[in-house]
Order: sequence, then structure tokens, then C-alpha cells
Amino acid sequence: MEKFKRLLSNKDLGKVIDIGTRRGEFLFRLKEYGRSYDELIGIDTNEKEIEALRAKEEDNIHFYKMDGYSLDYPDEYFDTVALSNTLHHLNDIDGMLKEMLRVLKKGGYLVINEMFHDNQTPARQTHGLMHILEGEIDTELGKVHNKTLTKQEIIDLIDKLGLKSFETAEYFETEEYDKKVQKKYNKLNDMLLSVKDSPKYNNFEEKAQKIKKNYEQHGIQRCEQLLIIGEK
Repeated sequence: MEKFKRLLSNKDLGKVIDIGTRRGEFLFRLKEYGRSYDELIGIDTNEKEIEALRAKEEDNIHFYKMDGYSLDYPDEYFDTVALSNTLHHLNDIDGMLKEMLRVLKKGGYLVINEMFHDNQTPARQTHGLMHILEGEIDTELGKVHNKTLTKQEIIDLIDKLGLKSFETAEYFETEEYDKKVQKKYNKLNDMLLSVKDSPKYNNFEEKAQKIKKNYEQHGIQRCEQLLIIGEK
């Protein structure tokens, strides 16, 4: 987390929007580790998540149900536009990045935070493999959940946006997040049961066995994260 903190510590974030905010965790990290901010806005299409965040609202912190592909804001409205661990949940990555740039002021910060699945330690590979399987199962159930990207694939997506510049930092999550992925691992069999009638079940079960074997040998930790902060 120290690399994460250092990259944000000299940033005056101004008016911020966090797209796909879910439980607001990343938005509150920006609040904590940025040098300053004026207003924080988190949006998500999940109404239950947004309702749960209402209790955390303050005078300059707000949460709204909104589609990230079509933001209800004019061009160049925000000083900082953020997206965390959402790229691999999108059916149109280019469309989302284009909309983020539309509402971002010239000279503002585009912030992308994303887990990647390559070059991980054995314990983090357990999480990476499990997340890929989770995505395949979600896809089988009709949800948008693509395979996580490699670190270079994420960088390439940002590189082609024509930003003035961008900085990167790879970092490990806190133990709190390792505990969260442990809880998810404990539900691996339940994940399989959700597709027990699928013709792909045997394939899913085979992949789950490999995950369990890796877990028995190495345990599980959350995948390393990549933070990118670009200037428009």
C-alpha cells in the first residue's frame, strides 16, 4: 500500500467521481490518501449498494445510481475520474474510457486501479485462478465478468488514450483484503453448485480442483494491483 499512498500523496483531486463504486472502498481511499479534494461522488448501477452507502454521505460526499457509460454530467466537469477493479466487468472497455475522458477536465487525473493475473506469487495465483473461474461461471450465468487482464494489457489500454502523461505503481493489498479472498475461497464449492446443471460443469470442477491444490500448497492472498494515474 505504500506505493499506492506515495502516488496519491501529492495529488489535489478536486471534484472526483468514482465509477462502479460498489461499497465505496476506493473512493474513500482517494479521500484518505490524496493531498486534498473538494467533492467526492460515487456511482453504481446497483441500487442496493448505493442505498447502503447513503449512511456514509457527507456535505461533499454523495452516491448516486447511474450508468457509467452515459454519465449525467457535462463535458470536462470533473478534476478526477476513477475506476477500480471494474475493467474486466465491462462489455465495452473503450466506450467506458471514452466517457471517462469526456467528463474529465484538461489537466485532470484519470485514475485506473485494476488487479492483474500474470507474474503473481503462488499464493496470489490462487486468487487469480479463482477469480478467472468466477468470471467464467458468472459468464455462464449470463453476467458480464471477463477474464482479468495482464499488467501489460492494462497499461496498453491507457497508453492508447493519448494522455499527457501517466504514472504507475504495483502494490499489495492489506491483510483485510487477504481475509476477504479467503472467505470467497471458502465458498468455492457453492460457486460450483450454481452451475451444477451446466454442460460445462466438469470443466469448471476440474479448474476448481487445481485451485484447491494450489491453495493447499501455498494458501491464498489477493492478487497484486496496478494503480495508474494519468493526466489529460
